[in-house]
Amino acid sequence: MSQPLSSGNRKSSVRTRKAKGGAATKSSRPEPRVLTTMRLRRSLRRDLEITAARNRRSVADVAQELLGEALRMRQCPGIYFADEASGRTAKIGGTGLAVWEVLRDFSRDRDSDRIRKTFPQLSPAQVTAALMYYTRYREEVQSKIDANAALTPETIERQYPGLVRFAR
Repeated sequence: MSQPLSSGNRKSSVRTRKAKGGAATKSSRPEPRVLTTMRLRRSLRRDLEITAARNRRSVADVAQELLGEALRMRQCPGIYFADEASGRTAKIGGTGLAVWEVLRDFSRDRDSDRIRKTFPQLSPAQVTAALMYYTRYREEVQSKIDANAALTPETIERQYPGLVRFAR
């Protein structure tokens, strides 16, 4: 017996809307969820259930996340998503580098030559993919950059006592 891939109204998601230049921005109001029923191959449904159980999430939440990522990968060829300690992260294909890592310095002064100098191993297509993703999902990338900048040895020591040994 198949069940709809809906999570109802249990959790709210963040509303995305188009801003100037077609870039997606996030609104503070939760986006309402729409009940959607899909017919899936049994094997696909089983894979969704396994992934959901492994991550202790609902099938609907996993399906929604994967659909969102698939659409982003279509909009920004050369980008893929991977699990990291901080959650799912957009990465540049063929590198293992997160988009935010490559664009950390670019976000300050908008100098794409700096990216090419700092990461000479990146092809022009890979740099373009990262910049395209940043243009469309600037707030997401910037929040990862800001979260990383906030990780000082002192804040890590406060959160995880004994993890950081200070050299004196």
